[in-house]
Amino acid sequence: MPDPVLEPFTPENTTILMVDYSIGFLNMIRSHTLNDHLQATAALAKIGLAFNTGFVVNLGAGQTPYPNLVEALGDHEIIYRGGEYNALDNPEVAKAVEDAGRPRLVIGGISTDGCVIDTAFGALRRGYTVAIVADATASQSLETHEIALRRMEQAGVIPTSWLALATELQMDWSKGDTAQAYFSLIAEAAPGVMASVQSEHEVPA
Repeated sequence: MPDPVLEPFTPENTTILMVDYSIGFLNMIRSHTLNDHLQATAALAKIGLAFNTGFVVNLGAGQTPYPNLVEALGDHEIIYRGGEYNALDNPEVAKAVEDAGRPRLVIGGISTDGCVIDTAFGALRRGYTVAIVADATASQSLETHEIALRRMEQAGVIPTSWLALATELQMDWSKGDTAQAYFSLIAEAAPGVMASVQSEHEVPA
C-alpha cells in the first residue's frame, strides 16, 4: 500500500482548497509578515489555476476576499458558505471538492487554529489524504500557528509550502506544458529563488 506521505501530489490526484482569505482577518495576522502572507496566498491560487488541479475557493458569509486573491483568481468561482468552521460541513463546498474527484486535498487559509484545522480534520474523517500549506496559512501569533500545525501533523496532515507544492506538481522543470507558469510564479513570489534557478538552468521563456 502506498505511503501517503511519500506518494507525490500530482495535478491529477490533488484538489486545492482555499479557506477564508478575508480582508477582515488581515489585522489579526501575526504569524507571518503581511507581505509574505499575501504573496503566498496569491501563489497558492495561481498554482491551482496553472496546474489545473481540483480547485475550490470559499469564504464565510459576508466576508470580502483579499484584493490580490481576486486578481489572481480572475473569473474563478468563490463559494460563500454559512457559519461552518469545517468548510466541508457546507454542502456546496463538500460537493465542489467531491466533484473534483481527487483523493488528496491541499488546504490553505485563515486561521490555522480555527477554520483551517477544523476543515483539515473534517477532510481526514472523509478519507482524504490532507496537506497544509503552512506558509499560505496564518494565525494570530506564531505560537498559535505552530501549535495548530503540530496538532494537524499528529493527526496525519502533511505539512508543505507553496513552493514545495508547485515543485512537486511540476516534477520536471523542463516539462513544457506548465514550465512557463511554474517559473513565472517563482519569479513573482520568490525572486531570490528565481535568480538562483536562472544561474543553474536555462529557464523556458
